[in-house]
This record gives sequence, C-alpha cells and structure tokens, in this order.
Amino acid sequence: MKPELLNRGDCIGLVATAKPVIRAEIAPFKALMQEWGLTVLEGQHLYDSHHHFAGTDENRAKDFIDMWQNPKVKAIFCARGGYGSIRMLKHFPENLFKSNSKWLIGYSDITTLHMALNSHNISSLHGPMALNAFVTNTQTSHNFKRLEKALFHGEISVDLRKCESINAKPFEGKLLGGNLSLIAASLGAPEQLNTKNSVLFIEEIDEYLYHFDRIMQTLDRAQLFKPLTALIVGGMSKMKDNEVKFGRDAKEIILDICKPYDFPIIFNFPAGHGAKNFPIYMGSICKFEKGILSQSLE
Repeated sequence: MKPELLNRGDCIGLVATAKPVIRAEIAPFKALMQEWGLTVLEGQHLYDSHHHFAGTDENRAKDFIDMWQNPKVKAIFCARGGYGSIRMLKHFPENLFKSNSKWLIGYSDITTLHMALNSHNISSLHGPMALNAFVTNTQTSHNFKRLEKALFHGEISVDLRKCESINAKPFEGKLLGGNLSLIAASLGAPEQLNTKNSVLFIEEIDEYLYHFDRIMQTLDRAQLFKPLTALIVGGMSKMKDNEVKFGRDAKEIILDICKPYDFPIIFNFPAGHGAKNFPIYMGSICKFEKGILSQSLE
C-alpha cells in the first residue's frame, strides 16, 4: 500500500520512538511544517524522558499507535533516532498495520519501523527527522526540500553519475533496508527483510570495522545478499578501528562479501548520517538507468 500524498492543511503526527528530545530542539521543525502548510499534532509523551529513552516503552508505543489510528493524521514524523524503536514492537497490536496506511518518516533507529511497515507492504520514507531541522544550513535545507517534494508530489530522483559503482548496469526492484545494525537485529523476527528481487540500501555509523564485518558475514549467511537486484551503500560515518588494525575499510568489507555476486553496487549514495540525507521511498520500486535513481508513486 502506498500512503496518500500530503496536501496543505493536512495534520502530521510527531512522536519520539527512541532517545528523548526537548521543546527547543523541535521548535525549528514545527516552524518548517507551518511553512509547508501542515499542522503538527504532538504525541502525548513526546517530551518524556526515562533513562536512555523518550519515556517508557509502553508510552512511546502508545503515542505511535494513537497517531497511526488517528484518521486525521496523514503522516508520522519521528523526532530523532538513537535506540529504542525495537522495544516498542512488542506493544503493537497484531493487526495495527492491516487496516490503513500513512507515511512514516525517519532514519537510523527508525529502520526497525520501516521494516515493520514494509513487511506489511506499506511504503515509508527514509529521510530527515524533526531534530535535523535544528541544524540550519544549506544542505539541511536542501534535504528537507527534497523531502517536501517526496511527500507532496510523489517523485524522487537522485543523480548518481558521480558515485562509484561496481558492475554498473540498469536495475529495478523494491527498495528495502536502512541502518545495517537494525537490519541484522531483525533476523528471525517477523519484520526480517525478504530481499528476493529487491534493491537493498544500507548505511551505518560509529561501528568498529570488525563488528561491521561480522554483521555483513551474518547477513550473507542468512542469504540476504544472494537474491538482490542491486546494493546501494549510503553513508558509512565515523567508522572505527582497533589498536590492532582490522585491515579493511567498510568498502573493502562490502566488496569482499559481495564478490560471488554480479549485482550492481553503488557507493556513496547521499543518505544516512552524513550531511546529505536525501529521502527515499522504502518498500517501493526504484529504477536505475543512465546514472539516475528514480522512484514515482504514480
């Protein structure tokens, strides 16, 4: 199911599914939504704080459920990432995603929720979150302009002609994925990705290279790479090494794992934890031809 595009006058929900936020951090986002002609409905527990999390698991889940079941709310923006979204899933009703669809917007820890929605054939948007609007610069503005176009006009186009690619050739498939650690954490769970004839997008931040290699080895053993149409590699930000060097960087690890396969691999895709975080539709078909990745909800 593809959620309906937004129109001026629509209401969007704002929830914190992972780490906490404060009102001052959210104010720029609310001002931006006003410019877009949208009204913002805040989750009841948006500004809660409970140890590492934005409130208890039950209260964060309740905010999300309330927004999903509210017919006036046309999209749900996540406030920020961190860790915690996966802890909400056990509190979701079994039939939560069977009766309706709406846009979910976020990245990083929100990968868990993207996978949950995509497993029910509901498309979602991997892109900037409310906290990102707190940092005002040209690139942030560009990221949000792209997000606005994706939400209101149903089109995404990314020029990748300057990106490094391996086995370059046209491809098409359902785009899935997100943060690599969260993809690995889903193995054996209901939201585990079915990557047959799909395009897998991965990004990562702040991981030791040996651990990154272990995740990639695990996903390969779980047969997530073999059936792919293509692999898109986003930001690999702030990757770390031990005193005794691992001997390979993230790109080399990816190439080693994917050596047996002949699908295209695109590196440096502008999405993830870097300055460039372009929106992409998860759970929707993407096409790559003549250096352009495109998605359309038509």
